[in-house]
Amino acid sequence: MSTFRAKQIISKCPNLPTLPAIVQKVSQMLQDPNVGTLEIGQLVAQDPPLAARVLKIANSPYYGLRERCVSTEQASAVLGLKVLRNVVTAAAVMRQFSHLSDRGIDLDAMWKHSILVAQAATQLARRSRGGVGLTPEEFYTCGLLHDIGKLVLLENVGDEYITILERAQRDGLPLQTCERDVLLFDHTDVGSMIAVQWGLPAAIATAIQFHHGPREAVELDPVVSLVAHANLLVKRVQAGNLSAAASSFDPATTRMLAVTPEDVTQVVTLVAEQVATASV
Repeated sequence: MSTFRAKQIISKCPNLPTLPAIVQKVSQMLQDPNVGTLEIGQLVAQDPPLAARVLKIANSPYYGLRERCVSTEQASAVLGLKVLRNVVTAAAVMRQFSHLSDRGIDLDAMWKHSILVAQAATQLARRSRGGVGLTPEEFYTCGLLHDIGKLVLLENVGDEYITILERAQRDGLPLQTCERDVLLFDHTDVGSMIAVQWGLPAAIATAIQFHHGPREAVELDPVVSLVAHANLLVKRVQAGNLSAAASSFDPATTRMLAVTPEDVTQVVTLVAEQVATASV
């Protein structure tokens, strides 16, 4: 019922986001074996504001570059094409919603959280010793976009959604609970539909849909489980509770994802280091 209601509402929204053209172009170029890092770097350089954000993200401590990149061509060569695509996607999607910065939501905080979840999910996928359903780069996309439904709702529902945000914060309630009370659906329903509209893999849409549960979805699908637990881990790190973050993954989850408690602890440490420095 909630998904049907969400589709009804969203189908009437005048301002649904589209997948940024630059992201589509970069993805197409990556399919061409004759295209290399130089060509993609040059493409990004044609959009100076985007290029500036790409360089800001690329030069963040997370990527640990030995020398600061001063051009997108250099960033492309140093980071590699798959990582550059993630950085370009982050920069382009963030820019698409930048006009909402004065609409009652802390955009920088939201994007910082999303980037941290993207990084945590990527690192967990890289440490997995079994199949987890997506590549580390695709898990980055899951983390980056897991809360995009919030921005779509803010854009299209406006003051009513601001009231929902304020109630959740004031009463200490999960945002998705307040969303469902008023709208009969929540931001995960909307985010999943946007992922489908953008032609992203079905597993990414599913991970966005169920990153808050229900429990059976998290327990049965490794992609959903990894993203949901990465989100929980980051929330706990951001709240300053590193021990709780390290215990976010129970034994059944670590077995399903083929990671060890030591892997999780390493990711907690990485996220804790990035909390103060994650760049948006």
